[in-house]
Amino acid sequence: MRRNIALMVGILLVLLSVELPGTAQATQLLFMSPQDLGREAPLFVRGRVQSAESYWNSTHTKIFTRTTIVVDETYKGSAGPTVEIVQLGGTVGNIKVSVQGALQWRLGEEVLLFAEPYDAAAFQVSGFSQGKFVIERDPATGVAYVQAPVVDGVRLLGAPTPAATDGQASSRAGQEQRLTVDEFVNRALGHSADQGVER
Repeated sequence: MRRNIALMVGILLVLLSVELPGTAQATQLLFMSPQDLGREAPLFVRGRVQSAESYWNSTHTKIFTRTTIVVDETYKGSAGPTVEIVQLGGTVGNIKVSVQGALQWRLGEEVLLFAEPYDAAAFQVSGFSQGKFVIERDPATGVAYVQAPVVDGVRLLGAPTPAATDGQASSRAGQEQRLTVDEFVNRALGHSADQGVER
């Protein structure tokens, strides 16, 4: 009986030590600027989130989320009317798999995406979570501005500004200043302002 109690206390202490503040390790990524993404990603599009669905893989060992993006504009590469984005993690039934730094998707969300092939039919976001930029429109003027989402659990190595505050690791790539969509696209693709965005 005493041995069982000691064993249970030992297991409890191990579990508590895993959860102690400061022990969690953030996902570490090499920082990629919009220019890096524009140069290296084979696909760069603007579109809207149509759907997001989580599913088991064929061996029932991992959960993935497949997000469908309706493409409004393609700046680099070749895309059809929609692009499928696959990432590890998601919820199926009562089972939830969380991945530090994984992107969240909102239905109807307007985004700029840098992507690379995942398999023959789908893509993954370039730079793990750095290649997704949210578009927000000024309610008064309708002008579209680009905002990088804050992604918890990511520590960017080599970022020009600190990527973590208050002990929380977050991704804030591309947040140096507020840019319109055209300004952002031109900068990412290395175009001068007078060249304009290729449409």
